[in-house]
Amino acid sequence: MSREVPEVDVEERLMQATIKPEVDAAIEELLQPEPDSEDTTSERDSQIVLLNRATQLTPKAKVALIRKLLTQLEPDSIQAIVEFGLEEISSRHRSGSSSIEHNTRLLLKKDYSYQTRGLSEPTQYFVYLRRRKPKLDRYIGALFHVPQGCTLSYFLDTEERLIFNPPHNVFELRDSKNSERLQVVRLICLEPPAPDYTFDKQQNDTPNIQLHLEYLHPQTYQLISKQSYPFPKCMYEGGELDRYRWEVSAIGLPPEQSISPRSPLPTSVAEPLPAVETRFDSQSVSLPDEAVPAEPQRRVLEVQPKPITFYLSNSSDADSILKRIRLWVAWSEKAMPQSRWELIQDGNRYTLMNARFKRRILRFSPDSSSIVLENSLPVLMKWFHDLSLAVSQSQNRRQYSAVQLKLAHTLFIEMSLPQSDPAIVLKKLFGVEFKRDG
Repeated sequence: MSREVPEVDVEERLMQATIKPEVDAAIEELLQPEPDSEDTTSERDSQIVLLNRATQLTPKAKVALIRKLLTQLEPDSIQAIVEFGLEEISSRHRSGSSSIEHNTRLLLKKDYSYQTRGLSEPTQYFVYLRRRKPKLDRYIGALFHVPQGCTLSYFLDTEERLIFNPPHNVFELRDSKNSERLQVVRLICLEPPAPDYTFDKQQNDTPNIQLHLEYLHPQTYQLISKQSYPFPKCMYEGGELDRYRWEVSAIGLPPEQSISPRSPLPTSVAEPLPAVETRFDSQSVSLPDEAVPAEPQRRVLEVQPKPITFYLSNSSDADSILKRIRLWVAWSEKAMPQSRWELIQDGNRYTLMNARFKRRILRFSPDSSSIVLENSLPVLMKWFHDLSLAVSQSQNRRQYSAVQLKLAHTLFIEMSLPQSDPAIVLKKLFGVEFKRDG
């Protein structure tokens, strides 16, 4: 039999050993019912004395005192203490200094379109890298899309990791094609690229950003595993957290379960889970799919699904379709010349394609009022998302009218939201109605 004492038992014994007699006395006095005496001055003096005695305790004795007092509080009061503690940690991290200075830092930006949708909270958050000198923001990707809206809060630690604050970092993911398959994840942090990483305008590389998270049991919320995925690739079509596959909703855990039992700061890409006794049917839990070898980010663009044809509901809108397509070509020449688009006419058929990669985006025939999509919907949306983002972040905004800039910003938001109906996407792109049958 091993004579080693488990780590948890050692910690518990140390905690108990630090509760000195004066701590117990202070607890008893604090928990006694208020006297009926009208001498409120002496009562306040007594409370001040008790608080002063508490502040003079050793750090471990203070922790022991707080732990015992928490058992006497309501859940709302415990949650308030947790949030205050997180704010204190964040403040100390901000005031501290890192031994290594990063050239960039991560930040979140709300999708403010939730206000026009009649919601009280954003449906998604955009992740940016901010270059420090000279200041420049670069869009990286979007986190979960939560149709009902959700609250996210975070702070940057001394190593520039973006730490997600509980209790608003737990989400349920249900498979859109199989409602029986679900998983619960807790976002831990986004780990930034190397300290020496930087970027310039229109730089087309993939910074090494890692999303660390935990998978929880759907019923007990016990920790199952810890994982780390490249971001934003994990949110793309086919990724582990595919925004087009999973229907996401926020989960409000009880205060005692909202914080990870272990340190949330990862020390490796995939931290193994210590052996823990759990009692549940592992077959009923949806675990993350097995890891697959890393592939180039553009690999998804090589997939050629069956073309889908749609028709204008009103054939008189054909001229506005061509006008909008030509506008996109002009945008691409100004905002992303390294990957500009072009419009090729063959008789009375027009093909919009990427000039650099020679990939067709869509085909339009005014005579039949038809438009053909030759790529999967997520890929099509990704192209227009990148184009509208490049226009929105252009350093020379005078090249575009106010109407064009507003349109680009609207498209950027709409193309960031997961969508399964191509007809709706086409309406967002062109502003007119489409139907599947001619």
